[in-house]
Amino acid sequence: MSAAAAALGERLLGELLHDLADQYLQSADAEGNASYLGVKQLDDLLDIFLDRGKTTTAPAQPSTRPEGPEGGEAEDAAGAEVQHPNDRPAEPTAPPAPNRSQRQKRLPVLEISSPSSGAGKTQLLYYLAAIAVLPPAYRGIPLGGREAAIVLLDSDGRFDADRLWEVAAGIVQQKVKRTAADRPEKSGKPEEEEDADLTSLLHNALQHVHVFRPQSSSALLSTLQTLDGYLFDLNRHVSAARPLHAIMLDSASAFYWQDRLRDEVARTEDIGRSPAEIARDREQNRSFHLTVLYRELVAELRRLQTCFDCAIVYTTWGVSRAASSLPTPYATLAPGPPSFRPHLPPPWGTFPTLRLVVQRDAVRPFGPETTVAEAERDAPIRQEVVQRGKFSAWVDPWGREEWPLSVLNALNRMPERGGFPFWVRREGVFMSNPSEARMQI
Repeated sequence: MSAAAAALGERLLGELLHDLADQYLQSADAEGNASYLGVKQLDDLLDIFLDRGKTTTAPAQPSTRPEGPEGGEAEDAAGAEVQHPNDRPAEPTAPPAPNRSQRQKRLPVLEISSPSSGAGKTQLLYYLAAIAVLPPAYRGIPLGGREAAIVLLDSDGRFDADRLWEVAAGIVQQKVKRTAADRPEKSGKPEEEEDADLTSLLHNALQHVHVFRPQSSSALLSTLQTLDGYLFDLNRHVSAARPLHAIMLDSASAFYWQDRLRDEVARTEDIGRSPAEIARDREQNRSFHLTVLYRELVAELRRLQTCFDCAIVYTTWGVSRAASSLPTPYATLAPGPPSFRPHLPPPWGTFPTLRLVVQRDAVRPFGPETTVAEAERDAPIRQEVVQRGKFSAWVDPWGREEWPLSVLNALNRMPERGGFPFWVRREGVFMSNPSEARMQI
């Protein structure tokens, strides 16, 4: 057989496989459980902001799932291995021809912010990561896991693998306990064997969490630019058979003040130069500019999201609290939970689909007239409230003047206008009160 005929056959086979994969993904989406992140409270909110179901036919575009490795290096944590969900071990081939039936859809971008540290941002991120990598079921018990892979960009340098293990274990154990209340019969396995099974499950799941630790915004940008090459290199990770569920960044604010200082120094060096020369050097990356760097970061995240058809989840600091006064008709959401003006330069402010604010439920302080005896009497009750570990999350209403009326109405119809509680305990993170679960058992 001639080389031309072999090349033609290879190209036609690639087109066929790509079309079949596209049809499968569209049918799965149409069957749609509208699950984006695997957490009902968040998925319901994303439904509102993404206006799910309204899709349009997109013009022909090259495939976003090339088969085969691409070059590139990424800075990864020790022991981290990564791979993309929709890849299969295969010889490098030319990208398939454009699929003319490809449908355009919006993919979720979630920002989790808080007014202070210790407010639950990272804990909620760990919960989403655990749900992403856990299997759908364990010993016949539904877990709600996505059995996928994730990339976690630890720009804060505080990633805690032990805590992620505890969160994942807490999800499984809570589901097992609830099922045990409905199914009194024993599994028949010794307790040691059950513990070994759980350990094996968690080990197999968490090896699909791929951690990268950039030390600056420039290093973060470099990591993003080479991340697809790392994911497509099937020899570098064990996640070849899994889809990439999400790219998580903790946090997007980590290098903000460092970048602000670099920007101020660069502006000082630009004194006396013409605006045209300054703009040219910035666009050609010959001088530092904060807005240019952050625009490139968001562009890379968008590119990777499109390439891998995944969610983006990132945390930020809630630095500046916004004023609550709003003209009608948007005052329908006020008074309400506090709002925080995005502090990161454009285009971060318009990047997320949904901005969520989280905060630990505070214990009301003692009044000025409280006596020592009264404080001692109330101390055990207050300590019990603290130990409950209850946190609250709500939709940040910043920018709601520009929200469609349908979004405002949908939020007003939701309990607590889309707000929800979650609990952070030593044994894990929970979307329902673990104390009530214990009482039922």
